[in-house]
Amino acid sequence: MQDARCKIQVKPVSCIRHHESRRHESKSINQLSIYLRNTVKWLSRLRGKEEEIETAVAFDEIDTWLEQVSKTLFRDLNTNAARLYDDIEEIRERLKQDISELQNAESTEEVPNRIEKIGLLSRDKMVKHLHSVAEKIVIPAQTDYKTVRAFYQETTSNLEFPFGKSQTNIYCVRSLFPGEIKEVISDLNRLRTVLDQLIASLKGKESQIERLEQVPEFVEAIRKLRSAIEKDKEKNNEQEEECSTLESRIGSEGKRLKLIEEKEEWKQYKAHETELSSLETDLKALESDVRRMFTPLNKPLNLLKKQDETGRHTLSSEERNAIFAILSSPIHALNDDVNAKLLVIKNTIEGDPALLKDRKREQTLNWLDHLINADLVSMKGKRELLQSQIEEVKAKLSGLRILKEKEELEHSIVSAQGLLKQLQEGIDRSKGHIVSLEEKLEEKKQRLLEALEGLAGKRIEVTFYLYS
Repeated sequence: MQDARCKIQVKPVSCIRHHESRRHESKSINQLSIYLRNTVKWLSRLRGKEEEIETAVAFDEIDTWLEQVSKTLFRDLNTNAARLYDDIEEIRERLKQDISELQNAESTEEVPNRIEKIGLLSRDKMVKHLHSVAEKIVIPAQTDYKTVRAFYQETTSNLEFPFGKSQTNIYCVRSLFPGEIKEVISDLNRLRTVLDQLIASLKGKESQIERLEQVPEFVEAIRKLRSAIEKDKEKNNEQEEECSTLESRIGSEGKRLKLIEEKEEWKQYKAHETELSSLETDLKALESDVRRMFTPLNKPLNLLKKQDETGRHTLSSEERNAIFAILSSPIHALNDDVNAKLLVIKNTIEGDPALLKDRKREQTLNWLDHLINADLVSMKGKRELLQSQIEEVKAKLSGLRILKEKEELEHSIVSAQGLLKQLQEGIDRSKGHIVSLEEKLEEKKQRLLEALEGLAGKRIEVTFYLYS
């Protein structure tokens, strides 16, 4: 019974040890699984951090931000492009080899002579064209989307008609060299396949590509607008300083002008100026009286002058000079012996009754007597006195320097006021232009933000360090 109990007791111990071993193994597997899962999560977080697009960027760092966005958008392209470039280069070399084999091949096909002749001539043209296609495949050094897209577009364009456009010529060459043509076609198909693989990462991302190309244009436009606004504002500041200087100058010279007008010398000048004005008024009145006194003689004297010019009546030199002097300027006639001239004219009219009609003749002779008996000599003396007094006052005025000083100040003030007006008008126009530029700037900034949001798929905050 005891042996039996012992066996019974031993068996459970062995089972327990086996169970504990399996439980320990399971625990190790679970720990490894947790470690691997955590490692994957850590790598995912790390990769996610790398791919995360920053939501805030300074305006002057947008170019760097774009590079990061481009790398994120086209990560597969950047990863696969180098490998696919190698594949394309390998296919290109294989294509060149197969083109050479086509060029040197000898046909063993049984075809009509006409087909053979056309085929051989067409092969030479085809080989030349295919060599050109192969040579135009230049593998780029960069793997960015712009380079890849340009390479794809150029290469696929060259592959559009690799055998030429004549189907008859292609048929004839294929009839002579079916194996060689098959190899070339296989190379071209492989090339197209790899090119499609190369561009696959860009498919469906046309809108992002468009925005990637728009953003630099918006950035450049904003920089140009900012520069133009800064220049206009700087120019405005300079012009406003000039305006301030001119306003100060106008105020200072205005005060100097007021001080001049308060000087005793200026008061003397004004008194002389008033006296001169009075004398000149008297002289004008006297000369007006003289002209009015001689006015009744204008018509009869002009009639005598016309008769002399037409030859109806010939005047003597003395008569002609006397008539001319009175008609030209009675005022100047006062300086000569005006009475003598009047007597000559009177004698001429009295000597020939036919010169004037009776009534006009009588009126003219009466007025000539009136003038001869008038005290013209006294009027002449009064005129000369007035002229002398005027010259004397003018001499006094010219001796006073204060007028010149005042006129220079007035001219300077007028000039400064004119320049000030021009500057102020220019500033107003410039401010209007700045407003227009700022509106354009805000529009470009908004379009830039929209383009960035379209690229990132979320709102991007841009710090614009523009102008103060």
